[in-house]
Amino acid sequence: MLMLLTACSSSSNSSSYNRSSYNGDSAKSSVFSYDIANEVVMGKWARSCALCHIRGEANAPVVGDSKEWQRRLAQGEETILQRVIYGYKAMPPLGYCMSCEESDFRAMIAFMVGENMAETSR
Repeated sequence: MLMLLTACSSSSNSSSYNRSSYNGDSAKSSVFSYDIANEVVMGKWARSCALCHIRGEANAPVVGDSKEWQRRLAQGEETILQRVIYGYKAMPPLGYCMSCEESDFRAMIAFMVGENMAETSR
């Protein structure tokens, strides 16, 4: 419970993430749904993003709320990624997922929007 409150707080803690490794160039992919939300990515999501995005803590858009996600997607992919990486309002930098790569964030966003279902091994 303490982690939930910390992850959705409005304080701006700095992270150890090397922000210079994110160059804003997304030539690799222009649509979030190109990256797969596999078991590893979903494990990271469950330990970080889910804390706020399951119930909408601190006004985070809820998983599957297509109206709210469409409003955010209209701002553009790069804007969303910048906000995830650097933090925005109550969302801390990287959503406290220090082990996440840009492709992880893309897959997680696509999952929350509903464009990318989680893939599990069989």
